[in-house]
Amino acid sequence: MTRTAAPPSSTPSVSSDAAGMRTSDAAVHERRGLDYKWMAAGVVTFGTVMVILDQTVVNVALPKLESDFNTSLTRIQWVITGYSLALAAVIPLSGWLVQRLGTKWLFITSELLFIGGSALCGLAWSDTALIGFRILQGLGGGFLMPVGMTIMMSVTRPDERGRIMAVLGVPMMLGPILGPLLGGWLVQDFTWRLIFYINVPIGIVAVIAQTIVLHHGRDETVSQNPLDVFGLVLVVPAVVGIVYGLSQPDTYGWGSWQTLLPLIGGCVLLIGFVLFELRQRYPLLDIKVFKDWAFAAAMGVMVLVAISLFGAIFMFPLFLQQIQGYGTLESGFLLAFTGVAAAATMPISGRLVDKIGARKVVPFGVIVLTAASIWTTTLSYDTGKGVLILMMLARGVGMGFTMMPAMSSAYVTVAPRLIPGATAITNTLQRVGSAFGVAIFATILTDRIRANIPSIPGHASLAGNTGSIASLNVPGPLKTVLLQQATHGFNDTFWVVAGLGMLCFPAAFLLQRARRGDEVRAYAKKQIEVGVLLGAAAQRVRDGAGGRIQGADADMLYTSLKGSAKARLQQGALMMRMGSNAGGMVPRQPMSNALKAMIGAAAVIGLAGAVLGIVKGYQTPNVPDILPLLQQLQHHAAPPGH
Repeated sequence: MTRTAAPPSSTPSVSSDAAGMRTSDAAVHERRGLDYKWMAAGVVTFGTVMVILDQTVVNVALPKLESDFNTSLTRIQWVITGYSLALAAVIPLSGWLVQRLGTKWLFITSELLFIGGSALCGLAWSDTALIGFRILQGLGGGFLMPVGMTIMMSVTRPDERGRIMAVLGVPMMLGPILGPLLGGWLVQDFTWRLIFYINVPIGIVAVIAQTIVLHHGRDETVSQNPLDVFGLVLVVPAVVGIVYGLSQPDTYGWGSWQTLLPLIGGCVLLIGFVLFELRQRYPLLDIKVFKDWAFAAAMGVMVLVAISLFGAIFMFPLFLQQIQGYGTLESGFLLAFTGVAAAATMPISGRLVDKIGARKVVPFGVIVLTAASIWTTTLSYDTGKGVLILMMLARGVGMGFTMMPAMSSAYVTVAPRLIPGATAITNTLQRVGSAFGVAIFATILTDRIRANIPSIPGHASLAGNTGSIASLNVPGPLKTVLLQQATHGFNDTFWVVAGLGMLCFPAAFLLQRARRGDEVRAYAKKQIEVGVLLGAAAQRVRDGAGGRIQGADADMLYTSLKGSAKARLQQGALMMRMGSNAGGMVPRQPMSNALKAMIGAAAVIGLAGAVLGIVKGYQTPNVPDILPLLQQLQHHAAPPGH
């Protein structure tokens, strides 16, 4: 009897999941005595910290670069814009390259490209050369974060990822805040070229450590899937267009063609990319990962927190420098308390996530973060340094219990073969979220300051320009009124930040904890039992038991049962070996009615809080009539007898 080919099985892919986790299983267990996962996390973090710092460290050097190269601020701004766009452009490709080339040498090659770009930036002889070298630097740096995340996911079990992601979270929290502080010190006391040269020796040490420590990956199964060229052609300009478009409103406004053209073009290309990828056998980014509602919820929390984080990072320096008169270094020192608090709390939150799950940790962080945002709505132009530090610390604690715990929980339900693509999606969304946070809160802040500032004869352009308010040469009483009204604009904007934070609340209850090893083994045992039963049934069909199925029908049934039995047995055996590493291969149970009720209540609270925050932020301001004060000041300034 000729046996026909087995029809495609609906059983989850065993070989691809095995390929995705083979290295992690070996790495975790072979080197447990050396604490390999912590060594790997250390060298990965050491390699990525420079990339994160370089996103903000150059900001304070722009005036000096403008002067040294005798160019315009609009042109030299491309030193920052070009780097950001290059970072965003290569992230979607990282998942395919990881599967094609492996993680270790891709990470080291990217590090070397970043180091080379940094050295060339330090040697730059013109603004054009500096912009070009910054793009080269960004192309190398763009791979480091997603590939580094993939490495950290591959060397840990799902129930260890909260703690391991806390390690990576330290530079992610500290970098955007400490960058301006470091840059201001180097530019002020040395030269702007050191901003780039300092990366070279640090990077070389990092590469040596990575070469020695990181697993060689000899047991990795390298994917031979072809590159989705058309998907790449769609997604790169889509991401670049959106990130670039979001950087323009502060300069040209939301209604300008400089903003609308790249934003609309990027969104159209992104929609086309999603529709195209859903039909591909080998997609560049597997969009279907969003069918995992726990992953989708984690991405929602992460994006909202990124918007809040970078929006606050944008606003706090403006308030400290342009309202309270702090210098760059002193304001950077105050802002550093947010990063320090986040870095201090993330190991705690990471341990809790591994132990009890993100669903019981992140909502607490959302509450703390929202409360801290509400507290900042009480700012005054003369708020003391001690209160400011406490506000920064509160925000840092909230960040430490939200962003990285949510990000680490994103991968506990994702099938191993999808993790490289999932890290690329995570970093792309984070990049877009941070750009959106700066763009939207810059617009809201300008609008609210404009609404709160009274009109002054002879100063028609004053509203919305906090820099001119802080440095305005006017009598003290008038300056006090103007600064306090400008502060009301900041307070209104922080109400919107608080409202946005509340939107994280319902999504936080959708987050999942990692499957324990005993849960995975119980499911694997069931797969093996089913496989045995299917194999026995196939044997009975082959032996003609019962005689009711004959000929071609018996042939097809035998082949189908045999294929299903083999797949079940292979999957069960693989999951038994992998233990908790195979947690993403275990189907999730449907949500209980109690959980649905909890999420529904959280959604109502979150939406109500968001609406209240936005309404409060956009309330009609109480603008004082400044004319009597002006007349009084003019009267006192008039010479006697007039």
